[in-house]
Amino acid sequence: MRWLCLNVPKSAKAVGAGFLLQPSGMVVLEELGILESVLDHAAKVDRLHVLNASGDTLLDLNYEDLGSGKFGAGLHRPVLLHYLIEAMQTEQVDVRWGWEIQEVVKTENRWTLRSTEGKECAGFDLLIVADGARSKFRQLAKTSEVNRGYPWGAHWFIGKNNDVFPENELYQVVDGTRRLGGFLATGYELYGGDSLVSLFWSIKIEDDAAWREKPLTDWKAEILTLCPRAKNLLDQITSWDQVLTARYGDVRMRRCYGEGVIILGDAAHAMSPQLGQGVNLALADASCLADCLAHHSLPDALALYERRRRWTLLYYQFATRWLTPWFQSDYNWLTPIRRIFFAIAGRIPWAKFLMTLSMAGLVGAGNTINRCSSTSANIPK
Repeated sequence: MRWLCLNVPKSAKAVGAGFLLQPSGMVVLEELGILESVLDHAAKVDRLHVLNASGDTLLDLNYEDLGSGKFGAGLHRPVLLHYLIEAMQTEQVDVRWGWEIQEVVKTENRWTLRSTEGKECAGFDLLIVADGARSKFRQLAKTSEVNRGYPWGAHWFIGKNNDVFPENELYQVVDGTRRLGGFLATGYELYGGDSLVSLFWSIKIEDDAAWREKPLTDWKAEILTLCPRAKNLLDQITSWDQVLTARYGDVRMRRCYGEGVIILGDAAHAMSPQLGQGVNLALADASCLADCLAHHSLPDALALYERRRRWTLLYYQFATRWLTPWFQSDYNWLTPIRRIFFAIAGRIPWAKFLMTLSMAGLVGAGNTINRCSSTSANIPK
């Protein structure tokens, strides 16, 4: 099969704050032979720890409950991008930088792609659309879809941890449903340096512009009232230009493929990052599609992919839509219900196990849980 990868930018640059690589994503990187290299730059994450404004624990999930050797990995996005590109080079994938696709047409069951600069390449049996939540081409699957933005998002920043936040956990502090601060240790940049941490501060998207008109000190003061230990990190921010805005969206497709075309990753199923599954689901999408194509004809492979991924994706879309209002919404009345619910769920073994399994990206993953890497020695301490 002829593989061609067309990319919009002329140089590779990962976009977004740090992310949590889950056991489900690690399986795919292990298949590609790059897991150990990636983990060399990561922070080993053993737990999700959520506190309320008074400092009491609201939620505490530990990977070790899934079995020995399970963990998450806080990671800097350019690290993963670098090793994925290296893997493509090893497999001699034809990567063409600087192509912004303007038009895609199909003639005699073959795809032709044309760039904004008038360049063209043709003769492809399968078009894989993986251009993110704001996809320009998901409609090529010719199926019904839902594509709506969430009213809430986040301000984010990546800075030096300086031994302030725990390296082994995703640390969050919440106050009602309108204020949430998240701090994730994300390891090291590609060529070393200081240990990094990503800050996520919940905001209502319609308030973003108004916040940016205010002095930066006002924004910092808002965060410090909820999380005083963030002062060292916030001191590293001297301009609003350093604070970026993440806008969340919800994309659902009745069917993710059409004749000779398939939609993967956020282009097919973008969701709120409350469960932190975006990168991991995209990796699993790609691995599943590759396996289907290796053993079946093209039409059968696409239909099989849809069947194999359907229930996992439906589960995470449902769980994310259900969970998001409890942490990012105007429904402050949910706060006492949330406290009671998590207190009860945390004492029911099967309920806590399901929450942890969901966090690890392993719901609906079949035997993936047994294949997850248990190699923790490669994680920097």
